[in-house]
Amino acid sequence: MSNRDDLLKSAKVALEQCMSLKAGEHFLIVTNPELMSMALALFEEGQKITKETRMVVYPKGKYNGEEPPCWVAEQMFNSDVIIGITVTSITHTHARRRACDVFRARVATMPGITEDIFIRGLQADYIKISELSHKLLKYFEKAKVARVTTPYGADFTVELGNPAEVSDGLCHKPGMVVNLPDGETECAPTNANGVVVANISGELITEPTKMVLKDGYIVDIDTSNESGKRFKEFIENAKKVDGNNNAEFIAEFAMGTNPGAKITGNILEDEKVLGTVHVAFGTNTSYPGGTNNSCIHQDVILFEPTVWFDDEMVMKDGKLLI
Repeated sequence: MSNRDDLLKSAKVALEQCMSLKAGEHFLIVTNPELMSMALALFEEGQKITKETRMVVYPKGKYNGEEPPCWVAEQMFNSDVIIGITVTSITHTHARRRACDVFRARVATMPGITEDIFIRGLQADYIKISELSHKLLKYFEKAKVARVTTPYGADFTVELGNPAEVSDGLCHKPGMVVNLPDGETECAPTNANGVVVANISGELITEPTKMVLKDGYIVDIDTSNESGKRFKEFIENAKKVDGNNNAEFIAEFAMGTNPGAKITGNILEDEKVLGTVHVAFGTNTSYPGGTNNSCIHQDVILFEPTVWFDDEMVMKDGKLLI
């Protein structure tokens, strides 16, 4: 099977299984020039299902959470199904939220995806991923506090004050949004305290990097390595854009549930890996109860976590116990 055939096969899974695209629906692909091979596969498979298939291409954004151009947003407001296959994420943007909340579009985003991840990640068993994600959801829902430690020095608690949700790749209802490839259970915490040691976060963090949280905000970043220096500069730049310190607030606490995903250095896949925990900083208004606005939503992934929900251990050194 050629690479093109693999791309078309994954595109077919994305449209039929994940998005449940139907004949007559208005299907929009939002993309950047760098990702055209995958966007074209989606376009080709989309045309087989609905004649109302179109694609818009615009220059890549500078950071995750940056708004797409107005003319792109306008196209999003006239679509039933949208796939954002972009270099930087449009998941946590006003345009995406408006497309879902007001115009009831079903949206999937694939920020920074590569052909390898597209092929591997979109041929997963999403029924099993859904079952595991919902199993973890019960712990998120009944616990008040989660605690995470890792062999790298992390030791922090998060208060689970907002409703949790599942991201299992199945986007069948109007107004839904998923991240593909998918597989996680997450919430917007109301508070967090302690030490986070992030193992990876795209190109920003490539080695264990320590940050201290107090009352939900980053109060210190260890800059003894290059990753710490990059991450601190990134956060400081976001604070300047925001005009406040919202970029330092913990936006998300989540656990990966995709057994087929692997660590590649791409956040889109890394955060889905079963046996990892990730937290994010910046905007969380896309999550139930989230009220923190920022120009960024930056995920950092922790390896080999041990996780307690209240007093019950559910994961030890990255091995799920439930």
